[in-house]
Amino acid sequence: MNLIAIGRRFCGFMIIIALNFILIVYLTLIVTHSHVNIISYFNNFQLETSHGELLNTSFRQIGNVIWTHDGSGLMKYIQWIVSRKLSNVKILRLNINCYITNQSYFSLASTSEKLLQIHIVSLTTDSKCSAEISHMIDVHHSIYFIRKSILAMLLYQDLDSTGNSNVLNLHERIEQARKVIKTISNHTELKVIYAEDLIHVNLTNCESLLKTFLSILGYQTSTNQLKSIIEYDSHQFIQDATWWDQSEVAERLLTNSIPSRSSNLTYSTDFYHLHGNRTFAEYLLDNRKCYNDGTFAQMQSETMNNRSSVDKPDRCLSKSFDCKFSDIYSFDDREQLYKRNNRNPVKCGFAIPSIFDTIRKRYGRNEKCHVIIFTVITNCYDHLPEIHGRILASFCCVALLDAQTIRVHRNLTRTKSAYIWNIIDLGNEATPFVVSAKSTETLKTLGQRMFPLAKWIIWLDGKAHIKNIQELLTQARSPMIGARHPDERRTSASEVEPTIIHLRGREKLLSNRLNETLFDIKLQENEYQREGFYSRLDLLKLKMFDIAVFLHRNNHPCTFRQLCEWHNEVNYFSFRGQLSTFYPAVRLHLTQYLQFLPEEFYSTFGHRSVC
Repeated sequence: MNLIAIGRRFCGFMIIIALNFILIVYLTLIVTHSHVNIISYFNNFQLETSHGELLNTSFRQIGNVIWTHDGSGLMKYIQWIVSRKLSNVKILRLNINCYITNQSYFSLASTSEKLLQIHIVSLTTDSKCSAEISHMIDVHHSIYFIRKSILAMLLYQDLDSTGNSNVLNLHERIEQARKVIKTISNHTELKVIYAEDLIHVNLTNCESLLKTFLSILGYQTSTNQLKSIIEYDSHQFIQDATWWDQSEVAERLLTNSIPSRSSNLTYSTDFYHLHGNRTFAEYLLDNRKCYNDGTFAQMQSETMNNRSSVDKPDRCLSKSFDCKFSDIYSFDDREQLYKRNNRNPVKCGFAIPSIFDTIRKRYGRNEKCHVIIFTVITNCYDHLPEIHGRILASFCCVALLDAQTIRVHRNLTRTKSAYIWNIIDLGNEATPFVVSAKSTETLKTLGQRMFPLAKWIIWLDGKAHIKNIQELLTQARSPMIGARHPDERRTSASEVEPTIIHLRGREKLLSNRLNETLFDIKLQENEYQREGFYSRLDLLKLKMFDIAVFLHRNNHPCTFRQLCEWHNEVNYFSFRGQLSTFYPAVRLHLTQYLQFLPEEFYSTFGHRSVC
């Protein structure tokens, strides 16, 4: 009997232990999946680490902790780190009591990488969790990333969250923000980094600042992988490319001190005048949204190999280079480009090596050519475009010609206009696309990929003449400008049939190449009709561009998005760019960015073969 009683007591004891264990697990799950206090989170993290596992993550250890606030300017660096997969990143958004209200994970496949943990703290109310923050700072190597300008941080917070640039109760909010900043920055072991100190106008100095910043975060900047990434992406962080997130811009907006337009063009301030009929605040917000949607273009090392299309028919079989050039293999691939999630770089051409890489290598670090005027001519299709008016020392004219066209041009009588062109020999393989004309059509949308440091990029077709470029840019009121189509009745929908007639006149009837091109055009037309794109254009009253002349302000997030998606339409569907000029603008809500060029600055003629 004693044994039975002992057994019953033992069973009861085990049941109580089991119930306690279930209760503990239940409470832990509630805390984990709702609001987790930072100090409790940290203690649990340490406890789980001793058993070789982490709470809710697969990471081995926290490498660095960054404390910051919304609007601090940190997120463009985090987007870069996430896009290039440099580190595991965890972002925790905290309320005034240090409870986690939102958390995001960006994980590499490997569990051996350290974790970069970001804490976004509220700025506008007194924080009640200074003890928790102090504890985390004492245990982990911590960095505090802020702006020197509290005013700018508050402005960008409001702009990003509400679209409103009017900071309410400004004095009171600044005082509250100062208290929060003082609470955090009082820790002597905390490394403080100011966003303003990372902005530089010179590319070499900008790269040096990036390396220093990454070194502070614990990255080995001497590795070949990181060196190549910094070299490839550094132009994204120069002053000209980060105007949309600078403290000075926010302060000018709030104080109504936007600089007046100067008759002597200054590229450091011209973006203030490129917002057309919108307010500058709306224009600024648009560019911030475009940047958040992704502006880091895919590197060749990030291209996926050995992929096959699931589309029927598989059009990549007949145009392998075309598909690989942008790493687009299916309709789903194309659709994903309009649904950015900040995790993957934007597919924007140059995804595999080609003759076109020589242009980027030649001009990728050229800081002297503020304005690039460029053209592409193959198969002797045109004469070099003519440029009239004063050509400044900062204007560079670049002509990409195949070997055949270069030979013919050398035998022609040299005109005054011809001497201004810097001719790049693309050799005999200048048209690797299925259709040779596609080299011209696709490269006109990729100027920002070939000339990353240019301020303005001007595309000229062989049939175009341009006049008084300096005056033209001084008058520019939009970051993307093109020539108006001579037939004002023409639309994207009505352009389909004339395009087909034109191609049939150029190509041999019943040829496979012509049939494939016509198939792409009709497929594109059907898709645009199905989506209601044409009817949307009619509603917006958008007429055709003559893309023989096309200008854009380089390093603006929204122009990057528009041009990349336009290129991908050209690459996936028809190579005839005039069929899809407006499509990405409508999908991305950027139609207000496309404006017509005053006729006094250009003229167009018929194509004139030189062979």
